[in-house]
Amino acid sequence: MEVEVTQEAGVLTITLNRPDVLNALNRAVHQGIHDGLMQAKADDSVRAVVITGAGRGFCVGQDLQEFTSGAGDVAANLRENYHRNVLAIRALEKPVIAAVNGAAAGAGMSLALACDVRIAARSASFVPAFIKIGLVPDSGGTWLVRRLLGTARAFEWLTTGRRLGADEARDWGLVSEVVDDDELPERMHEVAALFAAMPTRAVWQTKRLLDEAETSTFAEQLELEASTQAELTHTSDFAEGVRAFHDKRDTTFTGAAPAWPHPIRLTVADDLRRFRLTVALRWLLALPHLLVLAAWTYLLLPVALVDWVIALVTGRPAAGVAAWLTRFVRYQTHVYAYLYLVADPYPRFRGWAGTYPIDLAVDPPGPQPRWKTLLRIVLVLPAYVLMTVLQYVLAIVSFLGAVYALALGRYPRGIRDLSAYALRYTAQTWGYLLLLTDRYPTLAQN
Repeated sequence: MEVEVTQEAGVLTITLNRPDVLNALNRAVHQGIHDGLMQAKADDSVRAVVITGAGRGFCVGQDLQEFTSGAGDVAANLRENYHRNVLAIRALEKPVIAAVNGAAAGAGMSLALACDVRIAARSASFVPAFIKIGLVPDSGGTWLVRRLLGTARAFEWLTTGRRLGADEARDWGLVSEVVDDDELPERMHEVAALFAAMPTRAVWQTKRLLDEAETSTFAEQLELEASTQAELTHTSDFAEGVRAFHDKRDTTFTGAAPAWPHPIRLTVADDLRRFRLTVALRWLLALPHLLVLAAWTYLLLPVALVDWVIALVTGRPAAGVAAWLTRFVRYQTHVYAYLYLVADPYPRFRGWAGTYPIDLAVDPPGPQPRWKTLLRIVLVLPAYVLMTVLQYVLAIVSFLGAVYALALGRYPRGIRDLSAYALRYTAQTWGYLLLLTDRYPTLAQN
C-alpha cells in the first residue's frame, strides 16, 4: 500500500509509503492522500491530521520515472492530482501537521508548506528542486513560499534551488521546531494530540481567517472577524471555555459544530462602505445578473420536479441536484444583496460559497419525511407570503439606504442588518421549497 492511513484518539495519520524512492509522488500516492483527507473531512471524530513519510524521506516530489514514461498533459496532471490535494489541505476544517522526516523536495516541499504546522527531524531538508530541471515551482509553491518568506527571499531561494537544512528552515520560519530524528514520531503525536484537544471550530476559523487576510483589506478582515466571532459563540466549546474559566479548571473541548436554529444561514462580512457611482447605477449594473437569474429560475423548474420525485421515492433528495439547487439559492442571495445595496462588490455569476460578503452556508440535506415532501408546496405557502412581505420591506429600506449612501458613502448598519434578515428568510424559504432542508424557515437570527 503506497499510502497508509491510520486513526487513533482523534488523530488521523497519512503516511506516504514508498520509502525505496523517498516517497516520490505517483498517481496512487496522490489518490491515497486524497482519500485520507476526505476520510478526515467526513469523520467528526477526527480533530487533527498528520502527514509524514515512511523511511528516510518525507517526499521528493514527482516520480520522474512515471513522468518520463508518459504522464500525459502536465497541466491536467497538476490540476487533477496536485491541486486537489493542496486545496483540500487548506480547506480541511481541521489542523494539518506535517512531520518532515528527511528530504522534502519539489512538490513534496509544497505539500509540507501547505500544512498548518511543520515539525522537522534534524535530518530534514527543504529543496525547491524545480529550477534544477528547468521548471517553476508548482502545487502552490510560489504562493506558499512568498507568503512565509516574503518576495525577495522567496525569489532568491526558489531560483537558486539550494538545499535548506532543518535548523536553517526553522530560522527562516518554514518550520516551527526541529527535533532529533528518533524523537520525531513521539513529538508529532504530541503536537497532533494537542491540536485534537483544542476547540476544533475555533482552530479552523483561525486557519480560514489567516488565509482570507492575504487578500482582505483591514476593514474587510475586521468584519470577517466579527461575523466569525458571532458564529463561534454558538458552539458548545465556547460555553465550555467560559464555564471552565469561571470554575478555574481545565477545559474539555469536543470540537462540535455550532448549534444553529436553521441549517441555512446567512453570513455577513460587509464593511458598510459604498461607492457612490455604483449606488446610483445599481439597478442598471445588476441587469446582467437579473437576466441570468431569470434564466436559471426557468431551468430550475424541471430539475426541482425531478428532485421532488426522487425524494418521494428514496426519502431524500439527490445529492448532486441538491448541490446545484444550493448554488441557485446562494447566487440569488448574492444578486439580491448587490441589487438592494446590502453589499457593494459586483457578484460572480456562479453561486460559489465564499465569493461574496453576503454569503450563504447550507448544510447538506439529509433524509426527509415523505409526507413533508409530498405536501411541500402547501406547507411553504405561509412562509412564502411572509417572504414576499419582507421583500417589499427590503425594497423600501434599500431606497432609504441608497439616499444615505449617496450622501455619506456608507450604508446604515441598521438598514443593512434588517435587509440581511430579509435575505436570510428568503433563502430559507427557497431552501425549504427546493427540499434543501425539511426545517421550516425561522424568524430567529442565525
